[in-house]
Amino acid sequence: MKKITVLDSDILSKMKMRAVKSAIRKLQPETFIRQCMDYNLQRFKDSLDMLKHHPWIVNLCIKWAASSIGDKRATKVGDTRTLNKILQQTYDVMPYIPVGLKSADSIDFFFRNNLYQQLMYQTSSTGHYISREAFIFGRLDPHHKLSRRFFELTNLSVERFVMLSITFTFLISSKKNVIKEVTADMFSILTPYISREEIFYFLDSFSISFEDLPEFCKRKTTENPLKEYFLPSPFIENPLIKYNDKFLLLHTQLTLASLQTFIYDLLRRDDPEKFMDSFGSIFENLVKDIFDESKIRYIDEQSLKKHLPQENKVVDFLIPHEAANIFIDAKGVEIHERGMVTLSHSEISGRIKNSVLKTIEQAHAVNREILNSPKLITDFKSESYILCITYKNLMLGNGTFLEKSYATDGVSKIRKNHDDAYQIPDSHIFCISIEEFEYLMSSCKEHGRQPYEVLRYAVEMNRTPSQTVFLFIQHLEKFFGQVTKSEMIRKTGLDLLERMTENIPGLKQNVNLVNE
Repeated sequence: MKKITVLDSDILSKMKMRAVKSAIRKLQPETFIRQCMDYNLQRFKDSLDMLKHHPWIVNLCIKWAASSIGDKRATKVGDTRTLNKILQQTYDVMPYIPVGLKSADSIDFFFRNNLYQQLMYQTSSTGHYISREAFIFGRLDPHHKLSRRFFELTNLSVERFVMLSITFTFLISSKKNVIKEVTADMFSILTPYISREEIFYFLDSFSISFEDLPEFCKRKTTENPLKEYFLPSPFIENPLIKYNDKFLLLHTQLTLASLQTFIYDLLRRDDPEKFMDSFGSIFENLVKDIFDESKIRYIDEQSLKKHLPQENKVVDFLIPHEAANIFIDAKGVEIHERGMVTLSHSEISGRIKNSVLKTIEQAHAVNREILNSPKLITDFKSESYILCITYKNLMLGNGTFLEKSYATDGVSKIRKNHDDAYQIPDSHIFCISIEEFEYLMSSCKEHGRQPYEVLRYAVEMNRTPSQTVFLFIQHLEKFFGQVTKSEMIRKTGLDLLERMTENIPGLKQNVNLVNE
């Protein structure tokens, strides 16, 4: 029997995917979409039970079906049996998709692709995410260009949007009832403090009209099975479908995940370049605020520049300690879609050249000067670490993954430019999200520990394959038992909620999300 190659597998997966899409195109799309939504919004025993129903597969079918809206050939009305058959056929394509399991050096891609596919359905603490967005964007001057642009896009201030997000999150997270559709009347407790018009603005901002749904789904569809099956659902942008005066939910957890970083995502999608021009300094200030709250000593970029040669590259922050130095750079970036779900080294390496790889280069440049002139900044330490902090998790793990799988040439090029005497090992390099950095610093403050102790623990754990984890937060949870969240960020959400409860009788008994 002929051995199936990656090329054969790619061809087979495309053929099977096209067959499923063809079967879906024959079905009356409105009916099929409603059946899929009912499947998504059934009452599950718990989060694990929900994941066992593979929402990423169901949402993929919804996307393909929506592309057929308006097609007169799509007339067959299926029943529950038809739905289950289609979902199974869609799922059965997956074993044929090249995902990185056919060669040892691609296994890391397999783990990374699966995280992109499924992680959005596993996130929690939505209230704290929303508080973080309020802390970042709500503090900006109303005349700041990002504040003004957000209002132009939504007709709402950041503060108003956050207030409505907190309320909406509570409404759809209720364990008593499964919410399948939302109307403005469900927010009646907020009026007249928040007008009905503002409620519609809020719901409109993250919904797509039924009329626009086909074109949106066609635009978000490719012929690449790996991208189709593993990229995050495009409905993360618009998790509600507006149908007449109702807003239909596609999936509860998908909607919550959308709200968690909605302000950031909307502004970035609008104009990525202009957004990053403003957001870079905002993000650095956020990292500084987390540092200040933790009371852990650090040296900032300006101080480093004063003590280093003028042409020397610098990092944003350095944590000096008698045991170890930690070089930290805040890169408020998000990896391009092509570098998210892929089996290509170059697609990742090229997308992180000016972020993660730049951080590694900058850290080594500073470490070189510390070795040569230790009295300028701090003593040289043989044990040092690098943290590259991004707003969202780039799913890159530690430097070992970078060197071995994702950016071998990029890391190798950096190492050739620096002497062995001050090089920082791949295993001591971590790419972490702002959420993970917040939890690291807040937990260290709560438990009286130093960040290098946690990083040392993570390095030690990663030496044993059975203890290796892909997400840094898993190390934090094992080290501390339970992570601690930033009190200043939590308080931002609480203060907004308090302001609402002062003006809205009865609200306090119903909304308590920011305590998650």
